[in-house]
This record gives sequence, structure tokens and C-alpha cells, in this order.
Amino acid sequence: MSLDKNPLVSVIVPCYNYARFLPYTLDSIMAQTYPNWECIIVDDGSKDNSREVAANYVAKDKRFKYFYQENEGLSSARNTGISKRGPSKYIQLLDADDLIHPEKIDQQVKYLEAHKDADLVYGDAVFFENNEQQDTTIGNIDRSKINRLKISGKGRPILRNLFVNNFIEVSCPLLRTVVITNHGNFRDAYRTYEDWHYWLRIACRGVSFAYDPRPDTVTYIRYGHSSMLGNAMNKVKYGIQLRRAFNRESKEVGMGLYNQFRLWKLYIKWLLLKLKKS
Repeated sequence: MSLDKNPLVSVIVPCYNYARFLPYTLDSIMAQTYPNWECIIVDDGSKDNSREVAANYVAKDKRFKYFYQENEGLSSARNTGISKRGPSKYIQLLDADDLIHPEKIDQQVKYLEAHKDADLVYGDAVFFENNEQQDTTIGNIDRSKINRLKISGKGRPILRNLFVNNFIEVSCPLLRTVVITNHGNFRDAYRTYEDWHYWLRIACRGVSFAYDPRPDTVTYIRYGHSSMLGNAMNKVKYGIQLRRAFNRESKEVGMGLYNQFRLWKLYIKWLLLKLKKS
């Protein structure tokens, strides 16, 4: 296919102290069967050798671009990457410790080109444990409850499911760039669950979500390499922030009591974690 039939896809990779994982992530981008992509690597103030790792890829493939900023958090790094992109039609978000199937971008571009009514398309995720072999066939978490929430559509059905849980991992969708142009960037105030907040925000504005679960569009999400207690406390802290922000919208779709129930559960969990830490 000629490049005029291959609209530009910007892959945004924020990185903070993930030099040990970054090569695998960038290799998964280089392995894409879709040719017309650019990869914007945003180093969010890393203290490791992320710069050197990124420089190796920039040197061997001009589609890679590297930018450094002082540490400002994941949302800010993603926003920086979005601001540095070329005239792309589509955006692929990809964390620096995750991988995507070689066919993902190709298949999802084809989907959006064929379904003009869809603003983004998302597939499934496989969770794999941190390991040296990058074996993505192990450690898959039971996601049956989350998977039941995955639907296509817009408005109330999508919103109701998003109030239950975040069923769209950040690297799963391919978005039309116009979604971000029309509805804005990620909110810097959110250091965790920033993607969940973003999906709900754009769902409130009528963005159309398409679920396409083909296995060649899967995203591989690494887990098991963070401080478990610290990570748990951060998740609860920002979960409270998120549920507070959801208050008005949850009432509008009949989920106000459910949202308050989940908020109080988080308050209790926060107190228990504080007691455990003290």
C-alpha cells in the first residue's frame, strides 16, 4: 500500500526509569506490520539510562523521536508526546513497560478507516508477570468481570460501565487524533487512573467507542515490578480523587448511589492501609 493510504499513526511512549523495559516496548513498535508510524518517546525525568536506550533507537530508525522533560508525571508526559507529534490521523498510547501485537496498529487503522462512526477502537489485554524472557503467555490475570463490561457504543451504556470499572487499558485503543483535538488532553492532576478519568470524560461528551476483540489487536500489560504497599496506597488515594470527580456524572446516569458506595469503600481501605503502614 502507498503511504497516502496509510495515514500517520503517532505512538506516544512516556518513560520514567523504565530503561530495563523500554527496548522490548520499542521493539514491539518496530515489529508492527503497519509502516507509517512515528514513535514519540517522552523521558519524564528518568534517573536511569533511559536516554541512552532511546538514543539507540533514534539512531537506527528516524521514525523514533526523543524528548526529555523534568519529572511531571504520566499525564504530563503523554500530553508532551501528543504536542510533539506530526500531522497524524491516529494516536496509539503505549506505556514504556508494555507491548503490542505486531498486527495491532494495522488492524485497528483498517477498522477505523472502515467505520467512520467510531471515534476509537479498543481490543483486549493480556497481563503478564515481569520476567527477563518477556514471555507474554504466562501470568494472565482473570479479567472475566472486567471483560463483561467491554461493549461498543456511546453515551449512557458506556458511561454506566465506566462507573463500575475501567475496562479499557490505556494501550488498548487506537484513537482518532480529532478526539484529543476536540476534547483536550489528559489532566495533569491525575497521577493514577488518569486514563479512566479520560475515557469517562470523553464518554460524557458523546465520543463513540468500538470494541473489536480480535486476538491480533491484543495489548500485553506487564505487572509485578512495583512496591505493592506503596502502589496500593497510591491507587486508593487517586481512586478517592477519581470517585469524587465522578459524583455529578454518576447521578446523571443513575449511578450516584453506586459511586458513593465505592467511594466509602475506598475511604475504609485507605484507613486500613494507613494503619498497616504505621
